[in-house]
Amino acid sequence: MKKALVLLLTLAMMFTLVACASDGGGTATPAPAPDGASGNDSATANNQTKAEVGFFDPDYDYFANDRLKFAYLRIRNSPIYADMANSFGIWAELANVELNIYDANDDDDLFISMLEMLAMRGYDGFLLDPEMVNYPAVVASVRDLGIPFMPGLGLPLDADTGHLLNPFVGFDFRFVGEQMGHWLVEYWRENWQDVPVENIGFMGVDWSHVYEISVRIDGAMGPIFDAIPGIEDRFFRPDTIVGTINSATAYQVAGAVFATNPDITHWLIVGTIDDFADGAVSAARDAGLEGQTVAIAMGGPGLLAQWDAGITNDFKAAFVSVGVIFTEPMFFGLYSLVRGYATEETLWAPEWINRSNNETYAYLMLPTIIITYETYQYYLEWVDLYTGLDISDFDVTPTLDMFSARMDPPAYFAG
Repeated sequence: MKKALVLLLTLAMMFTLVACASDGGGTATPAPAPDGASGNDSATANNQTKAEVGFFDPDYDYFANDRLKFAYLRIRNSPIYADMANSFGIWAELANVELNIYDANDDDDLFISMLEMLAMRGYDGFLLDPEMVNYPAVVASVRDLGIPFMPGLGLPLDADTGHLLNPFVGFDFRFVGEQMGHWLVEYWRENWQDVPVENIGFMGVDWSHVYEISVRIDGAMGPIFDAIPGIEDRFFRPDTIVGTINSATAYQVAGAVFATNPDITHWLIVGTIDDFADGAVSAARDAGLEGQTVAIAMGGPGLLAQWDAGITNDFKAAFVSVGVIFTEPMFFGLYSLVRGYATEETLWAPEWINRSNNETYAYLMLPTIIITYETYQYYLEWVDLYTGLDISDFDVTPTLDMFSARMDPPAYFAG
């Protein structure tokens, strides 16, 4: 129980979660990203050499500087945002930063008002997770306040142009979907070759309100449609927009699909996020389909906690990036902005600015991997090895080159 709690408090990523490669995939590399910053190499209060820009620098003495004060403001408290907060908290302790957490209780207007209130309290920087569709108003407000910020889970996009309004840390979500589709195809090939193809169905549990979720299903459709003849006629896309973004709504909409398609006996499921995969496989179980479905999602914290508690079911894999890896550049990107090591235009620039889309700000992509019950312990122990933290205590021994926290920019970013 204690171990499961530790995982719940330290692992993150809902929307997140494998980055793009040189031409749509991803080439991971252990080399640090270019700092791209302007200013002097001795910009700190004590005139020491500045930290690596936009990432944690283990050779830098963060405690030689004056203590900074950051606020993490989120639209609501939930397991996803709790994971983010706890991961930010780990980095704050290492970086000599006071971090305080605030919730807007699902109120967009309150979120804006709280920004103004926190500015008056003297915060140096903001980590922000508003409702994603409300980013234009949030960015306009925080720009007026003149306080640096970094977004959390959602893309800060201009409503008219679709361009980034600030540097962002995330993933190539369509590529994630493609890889989830390939994984499901391999599962079908290895396990269900004796099942008549006309009895195989494909479900993508959607939240059409948000592109970053919906596009994962778009990506998965290609590999699955190509590999399984006629499955496009047995493709279903239940939308959780009828409720809220949780397991219960996914259970409801997926259950309706299972009930109305009794001839489909085996299901490939893209859950898009942990909650959706969990709800879908629970609905399948209650429909008498347990063992005849397989789900993959992008995220991982819920699945990791489930495995750690000894629970296994038809939710079998996830694209994952644990919180301390995912939030590292968010937190230290903000740190670099506050310290003056970079501006919004120079942070992780120029390699990570998508010139082909005429962007102004960097879109830093991070690698994630597909984890299964057989591999997740190695990944979590590797996170400890990479960060120097001591969160996991599994009896496996990874090597530092087994995974990576950095990758190369996609070739198309060069324009």
